[in-house]
Amino acid sequence: MKFTSVLTLFTAAIASVSGYETTSEPNAIGILADYHIVQTPNIKSNDVANWINDETVTISYQIQNNEAEEITLIGVTGSYRDPTTGEIASNLTNARIDALVIEPGTSGSFEQDIAVNLIPGNYLLVPQIFLAHENQVKVLTVRGQLLTIDDAPISIFDPRLILLELVLLASLGGLAYLGYDIWGKQYFQGVVPVKAAAATPRKGASPSSEGSSRSGTPSGSSYDVNWIPEGHLKQKKTKKTA
Repeated sequence: MKFTSVLTLFTAAIASVSGYETTSEPNAIGILADYHIVQTPNIKSNDVANWINDETVTISYQIQNNEAEEITLIGVTGSYRDPTTGEIASNLTNARIDALVIEPGTSGSFEQDIAVNLIPGNYLLVPQIFLAHENQVKVLTVRGQLLTIDDAPISIFDPRLILLELVLLASLGGLAYLGYDIWGKQYFQGVVPVKAAAATPRKGASPSSEGSSRSGTPSGSSYDVNWIPEGHLKQKKTKKTA
């Protein structure tokens, strides 16, 4: 089969994959298909794989052709399903394969890179392989793999976290300054006592003249004689001489 014909069939299959009859039983057409996760090869089909968002996971597929005719692998797709209900939660991005031909009684392999970007939770990964067999494009459903998707832990040295902290501190500092400028400044101006201005001596008056202008009283208090009428002062002196 020519490569252009295979490519045309694959394009048609991707456009209307629901139109092809698929089966939930793996290897139903005499073709054995299995896979393993390259990053965690010890994870088996009955285990639960743990994937982290924003990472790339590589799936390595192994295909055994037990048919009497050759098969040509032309693409791979799949879906993430709810492990309880089986409903599709998200689809895998369709990936094209460079026309891998597998002769009868032989096997072949290929890899698929999957960028993990899902809502954290539990999923069932169900891959599907597009292949050309007997001049038809068929969809082969491979076994499912239980997955747990988590977000990557954030390090305190993560530049994004540091930038967020700086923005938060700058915002709090701006709000604090704004609050002080609106309310705090007026509050402190009303609370802090204002010192009375010191009395300044009259112009032209000297400490000696100011002191001489004050007279003592029997009680020990002093008063300023400058404002007392002269007649009153003479009257007081006359009384003293008498």
